[in-house]
Amino acid sequence: MSKSDNSHPESCEDDDCQLTYRQHLLSVRVSCAALPSRTDDDTLATMVREKRWERDMKAYKNLRADGLEPPGIDGSALRERQGQDEYDVEHRPVTIDYADAS
Repeated sequence: MSKSDNSHPESCEDDDCQLTYRQHLLSVRVSCAALPSRTDDDTLATMVREKRWERDMKAYKNLRADGLEPPGIDGSALRERQGQDEYDVEHRPVTIDYADAS
């Protein structure tokens, strides 16, 4: 293949593709999560936070489906586990243990 040849039949399954071979190569992205030795503390903190938010969002939806109104999404999983009645879920403060977020 010469340098002036922009075709890329071996790399693309789409017959109508208008991208050059170079454009295909430049479109590849690798997340830092895929490279554990390159993952910094901020990335790890973000991954833990997103995992906690995933649980909190599910719990928040469950509480709302039960007719309760938690004050926010953060801490909803803990409210769902510990809440005894409507007052507990809607008004009692919740201390989120970020160390136990995994």
